[in-house]
Amino acid sequence: MSVHISRGTLGAVLSCLLLLSTNGYGAMQATQGVSVCTSATTNAEMLNCQNLRYQRALARLKSAYEKLLSKLDAPGKIKLQAAEAAWVVFRKANADFEADAARGGTMAPLIRTTVLADMTEARSANLEKSTRLQ
Repeated sequence: MSVHISRGTLGAVLSCLLLLSTNGYGAMQATQGVSVCTSATTNAEMLNCQNLRYQRALARLKSAYEKLLSKLDAPGKIKLQAAEAAWVVFRKANADFEADAARGGTMAPLIRTTVLADMTEARSANLEKSTRLQ
């Protein structure tokens, strides 16, 4: 069986595991400028950290989406709404696919949530850029 995990997701998961293995109290720092989540020593704690990161990313996405939507004319709004609906479906499918690499294992939810957070952060940045171009 061939398994594909994106470099970003694999990097985040491996960083978590490396940090946990090198310091018993387990400070976990997400990659690419994301805030530090300290004291994560178990899968459950790491998952909680990623869930918090994902919730922050969702809030940022909502803000960026609403700001961009307010700048668009009616046809632009319809196109953005369609693009966002398709992206939400893709994000879920992609996160499920990436997590399938650890199907049935305790890492699967962590991988899935990390992918959701990564993709949501990237989408937020994309919408913010689009807002500046309007």
